[in-house]
Amino acid sequence: MKSTDMKLLVLLATLTPLIGQSLPRHFGGMTDSLPPAPQLHAALDTFAARSLAAQLGEFEQTTKGNWMNYTPSVGIGYNLQGKPRPTISFSLSQIFSAQRQRSGQQAKRRSLEASAILDIEDEHRKLDGLLRKLELMALELETMRQVHDIETSLYELAVIDYEAAKLAPSGFLPKKKAFLESSLNLQRKEIELRNLEAEILTFSHF
Repeated sequence: MKSTDMKLLVLLATLTPLIGQSLPRHFGGMTDSLPPAPQLHAALDTFAARSLAAQLGEFEQTTKGNWMNYTPSVGIGYNLQGKPRPTISFSLSQIFSAQRQRSGQQAKRRSLEASAILDIEDEHRKLDGLLRKLELMALELETMRQVHDIETSLYELAVIDYEAAKLAPSGFLPKKKAFLESSLNLQRKEIELRNLEAEILTFSHF
């Protein structure tokens, strides 16, 4: 395993528990087609880890040749007899410049890691917000289904009375209209809930 991969695993080992302690995980799992909230948050963590790995990998590619700043300069000099000989020299300014560059690169890496932690915390909060919204929508949908059951029963009774000529069209049509509107509203709410579920799955990269 590369040292970069090992460092990344260590970072994630410390990152994920901290996030797990600071954010609730009791949302989700209220619909059959959506995974439990912990699995969604875990998928979000996995995606964040891969994104950070890609950023760090790209960053390390740009710093691979820095060791050359510490290599001496090789040239040709002449001894007292005027004969050529190889010379080796170090440039202190070059070394100091390389050390400053290295410090800047380390600060950049720490900045990337800190930014990744802040970003994933924010993403977890957004995901919790979507799950809360879904939970409330699921409760609303359940109430709408109960109301629709009542509208269906009333409509079925109205059909019986209408067919038996016990109910005039003026009394039957409003009940039919209420039944159809209830059916339409229920269908729309179900579609809205499914769309929100799809949004949650996409957001969590599940």
